[in-house]
Amino acid sequence: MTLFMNPEHTGHERFLSYAATLKERFASGVLSELQHLPQWVVWRAEIDRQGKQKKVPYTPRDRLARASVKTPDSWGSLDQALTALQSGTYSGIGFMITPPVAFLDLDHSYDKTTGTITDPQAAKIVQEINSYTEVSPSGKGLHVLAYGKLPGKGIHTAIELYGQDRFTTITTNHREGTPLTIEHRQAAIDALYRRFAPPGASREDQNTRGWVGSGAALTELPPEAGNDPVLQKLLAGDSAGYPSLSNADFVLVLKLLHWTGDNVDLTRKLFLESGLYREEKTERKTGATTYLDMTINNARKKRRNPPQRR
Repeated sequence: MTLFMNPEHTGHERFLSYAATLKERFASGVLSELQHLPQWVVWRAEIDRQGKQKKVPYTPRDRLARASVKTPDSWGSLDQALTALQSGTYSGIGFMITPPVAFLDLDHSYDKTTGTITDPQAAKIVQEINSYTEVSPSGKGLHVLAYGKLPGKGIHTAIELYGQDRFTTITTNHREGTPLTIEHRQAAIDALYRRFAPPGASREDQNTRGWVGSGAALTELPPEAGNDPVLQKLLAGDSAGYPSLSNADFVLVLKLLHWTGDNVDLTRKLFLESGLYREEKTERKTGATTYLDMTINNARKKRRNPPQRR
């Protein structure tokens, strides 16, 4: 079931052909467990400021509006993702991971030319999990989807294993010899987690988010921020009612500074993941700084209310 875009096709033709083939695969029942879920996105291969290529998720409903793992309103249906892919604007489609689905990423483990798993450890893991496995877009890695709850937070060590707050590309390039269905593999996931998780990662009661009173460093928005409708709309890229996008940017930065307790690094990170991110504007140089950093600095100077202390 290998599928890589035909190099003889160019431009829009390539994406029409690719989307049509994906649609045929899904119609035949591939990943039928996920097809009805509103957790689909599209993605683009982009170069970040460090010169590294990243797969950036976008909502399939609005052209070039970023999707976020924290904002379900920025996700869409499979049909919407396939339609968006046909535009030629995006590189592929993806799926936002939420329980009870677990996602395993095995980089640099596959050779698309020979169709073989090149890493013995990866081959053993694929055999142990024994669930739906497909080849990554690069043709150099493997992605495994299985049902099961992680004993703790996601891990990124010798392997990557996540149960939420992550999206995966979907190619439907099924790895022969593995199930065509997503299987329930709780015991295998537990064993894999124990083998590769760093010390202390499996303590489910540890407070990694660092909200009020935790005594830990804040690494994401506190849960009560989910009850802020203005914040959630802006994170999803909805700027309706604002006189300009710049004004919407400013309000979002104010909100992020408020909820993160003036954590500038986290505010910057969350803005870059939001639907208001626009590469040509957000990262535009303004003197010795960028537009985003200038907006953060201005917001801290001009705000009227102090931030929440975390």
